[in-house]
Amino acid sequence: MDRELVIISSKDLYLYVIFEENEAVELRVEYRDLLKQSGNIYKGKIKRVVPAMNAAFVDIGEDREAFLPLKDINYCPDFKINESVIVQVKRAAVSTKGAKLSCKITLPGKYLVLIPNNSHISISSKIEDKEQKERIKEHIKWLLEPFNDENFGYIIRTSAVEVSDEAIIEDFLSLKQLWENIIKLSKKKRTPSILYEESSKIYGILRDYAGNFTKIVSDDIKKLKEIKEYIKKNFNRQIKLEPYRKRKVSLYSYYEVDKIINKILNPYVWLKNGGYLVIEETEALVSIDVNSGSHCRHKTLEETAYYTNIEAMKEIAKHLRLRDLGGIVVIDFIDMKDEEKKKALIEQFKNEVKKDKRPVKIKNFTSLGLLELTRKKVEESLIKQLTDICFTCSGNGYVKSRYLMMFEIEKKISEMKPFVKLKLRIHPSFYRSAKELIQELKLKDSVDIISDINQQVNKFSIEREE
Repeated sequence: MDRELVIISSKDLYLYVIFEENEAVELRVEYRDLLKQSGNIYKGKIKRVVPAMNAAFVDIGEDREAFLPLKDINYCPDFKINESVIVQVKRAAVSTKGAKLSCKITLPGKYLVLIPNNSHISISSKIEDKEQKERIKEHIKWLLEPFNDENFGYIIRTSAVEVSDEAIIEDFLSLKQLWENIIKLSKKKRTPSILYEESSKIYGILRDYAGNFTKIVSDDIKKLKEIKEYIKKNFNRQIKLEPYRKRKVSLYSYYEVDKIINKILNPYVWLKNGGYLVIEETEALVSIDVNSGSHCRHKTLEETAYYTNIEAMKEIAKHLRLRDLGGIVVIDFIDMKDEEKKKALIEQFKNEVKKDKRPVKIKNFTSLGLLELTRKKVEESLIKQLTDICFTCSGNGYVKSRYLMMFEIEKKISEMKPFVKLKLRIHPSFYRSAKELIQELKLKDSVDIISDINQQVNKFSIEREE
């Protein structure tokens, strides 16, 4: 497969865009001045335990206390209030929620993921053949046994299938040394403090794809040199590294990344057959609605529903990756009565999401005809990373009607009686309506109206004048 990685830099951030067969499939953002939390390991302090939430809250030195599920305490030998504990961020802080932690530490390498304090050995679910999985697992277990004196657990990555025994041993010893260094550091550092910081996202991308890119292009020459050294050290493959030097057209424009971002930010996704998707994120989940539009090419409604759903499913699989949608996803496909067609849709869906580097688990249709799935959430979705709260509506997606605003102003004025003089501060879009209201209330001489562009549209303020 032709896979290309494009790295676009600015003074504030990096954009990493992955193209497969000339189609953008992933976009990741890295801000230069923001700490990448996910994957970091901290020496934290347990502040409180909330049994009703099955959770503890841990101070890791960030603005908000982090959330540690109690099911993870098996991996924490010293679990007491105000005690120090080594934890890893599994999901970065999002919105109003602090980071989600685990005592189950994982250290990703090129071919293995080391799991200290756990003797369990598993293998990537992307290798489906059961006999092959068992054979690889037993071989690597035998291979590493002489070096695994502390009985570490590990996950065997897909990339381990294609490399030599020596490469796997080297990767294991490197991860083992990293963990020993973290433990030594934890004995010296105060609480709370950071023990291990995940490196730039670019190295995570290269690890995820085992360096399997035909070409890497960047407008940052220094970054390319760092990547060259990393590839030379970690991957036995030739990758074309191409510095971008065309001054008249930026790399951002050359690859039309603005169109990719607009596609990500648009809740509507149009299907080739005339149908469309509506993708909406909420605090709790992601909802995706499938609509047939004007499509009615097939003989029966059932056939139309099935083929529209198949096309929608393929597009949804792409957008889960492209938008980096995580957590619970609920899809409202077009209703189908045929149970066999539902099963066929789910099986094809499972095949489509195999391309995704994040684990995706597809459930069955609910009694209401909704399909549920989960996708591992590592950080905020791209929409949240690339946008700010709307000043006009404060993120609600709507503003109050002028009738409601005038109603609220009238009631507030009545509550402030008796008064000599009031000052009403309001957004310019409601100034004329407010002026008419004050005239109708015969308070023209008693209420001064101030049009303030900095006033939020949904809000107003009334104060007495001295």
